[in-house]
Amino acid sequence: MAKKTFGIDFGTNAIKVYKKGEGVILSERSAVSLLENGKRAIAIGEKAYEMFEKAPPSIHVSLPLSRGVVAHLDEMVSLWDYMGEHISGKRKLTHCQFYLAVPADITEVEKRAYSKIITKSQTKPKKVFLIDKPIADAVGLGLDIDRSRGIMLVNLGADTTEITILSLGGIVVSKLIPYGGNDFDRNIQNYLRKKYNFVIGLKTAENIKKKLVSASEIADSIDVIGRDVLKGLPVEMTIPADEIYPLTKDIFSSMTSETRSMLEHTPPEISKEIRDNGIYLTGGTSLIAGLDQFFANRVNIRVNTVTHAEKTVVKGLGYLAEHPKFAGRYAVPIEL
Repeated sequence: MAKKTFGIDFGTNAIKVYKKGEGVILSERSAVSLLENGKRAIAIGEKAYEMFEKAPPSIHVSLPLSRGVVAHLDEMVSLWDYMGEHISGKRKLTHCQFYLAVPADITEVEKRAYSKIITKSQTKPKKVFLIDKPIADAVGLGLDIDRSRGIMLVNLGADTTEITILSLGGIVVSKLIPYGGNDFDRNIQNYLRKKYNFVIGLKTAENIKKKLVSASEIADSIDVIGRDVLKGLPVEMTIPADEIYPLTKDIFSSMTSETRSMLEHTPPEISKEIRDNGIYLTGGTSLIAGLDQFFANRVNIRVNTVTHAEKTVVKGLGYLAEHPKFAGRYAVPIEL
């Protein structure tokens, strides 16, 4: 197989793959179903996630990424092997180059765990490079990171919020905060159990989030089926939006407080340019209704909303894959 170059965004909720010359070729849920021995993946992505909370004991459903780090390396390798077969078809995915996005605010050991997903797999890569995710994010937005004296990115992901300030091509400061969109699901699940003795799965909580979570109060509701703890029977319940909003408001407030705190400790010349340019919200959670205005009101700076905010990182990796000389300024090679 001729040498090919890929950019991979290993996100907590979704894995996105860019292939040089072709664009984004894969976007799959970060889930894998394995047989009991844990050695063979039988499903990945949405198919695997559909088995979550339903699978028999002989099948283990894993979500191997958590809070911005690789929580289960072997399971992640199995997931990637399955994806590699899908990408390459009948041929083996070997002797390729890979650009991997990693959070900036994690340890070197945690960053190298991302590279091991590729190096321990059946892929047999020719080269592996790590790219700090905020760099890929900014490139994916089309920002001139080399010349700009102040860029502020807030990447709102599934399990993390990564707040970063860039200046003149480098990261001034980056902070990875351990909460994101999945925390809404957990809060909803816990609230319904405590108040109503009503048990729902995480997938049902996610559906409630998609329907009712907003950064401002809305008038809406959703009917869901769960289990009454006291009766032990399945029941249907109507969940109103006004009960969900208080469960999410504190998370929104924490996100904006961390953003304000970082701005307050930013050098004046950089913060001035950030005020002129505005803050960029990216990541899938940034698409929640009204969140941009919530940020603008709390931080008192214009907020730039982004089309396809969940794809900015993989788009940035794609640009780097297509422009290796430019990528060389930011890519950290991994010894194989």
